Amino acid sequence: MKIALDAAKGLQYLHDKANPPVIYHDLKSSNILVDKEFNAKLSDLGLAKLGPTGDKSHVSSRVMGTYGYCAPEYQRTGQLTAKSDVYSFGVVLLELITGRRAIDNTRPTREQNLVTWVSFSIHVLCYKWSNLKCLIILLKVAVAAMCLNEEPSVRPLISDVVTALTFLETAPGRQHITGIAPAYHGVDLNQEGEALTDSSECRPWGSPGLSAPLSLC
Repeated sequence: MKIALDAAKGLQYLHDKANPPVIYHDLKSSNILVDKEFNAKLSDLGLAKLGPTGDKSHVSSRVMGTYGYCAPEYQRTGQLTAKSDVYSFGVVLLELITGRRAIDNTRPTREQNLVTWVSFSIHVLCYKWSNLKCLIILLKVAVAAMCLNEEPSVRPLISDVVTALTFLETAPGRQHITGIAPAYHGVDLNQEGEALTDSSECRPWGSPGLSAPLSLC
């Protein structure tokens, strides 16, 4: 998770320390550069925007960016905030956890959008990841889920994300985790990507009444 934590710290600098604040606008995995020691840096600020000032809550922009990473409210309205970056970070975090791409058209239809697939599979993961070492992975999924809430005001600040990931990076038991993506291979899915379990209680992240992602379990 060092890559995720470094990327989050980069966003934290842009949001909280840059003056004026900067909205990255196009966070995606291909814009994160990694050296041989896995130190990560954000690159390509070509779409970056200065954040809102004064009494403004957002900046307006023609909808640009990369499909699969853009926050839903930005796609609908063109209104850009720091929470738009937080959503994009949630997608990147899921990519790092699962080893899957945000959009992968080579997969079955219901698995092509990573956010959609994981949101409807989380209850399966809660069942599969029941021991201590897997709990830490599940908590990282929970951080991603909070970032991906459809309501921007409910998403955490990137500084809170940094705090959460820092804690999980040093949490007891993390040294026993040797692989993250393989854990997803244990999820029982049919050929169409449907979880082979009762999904009557399952709702996607951001649904009304879900105040925290772990309430999906």
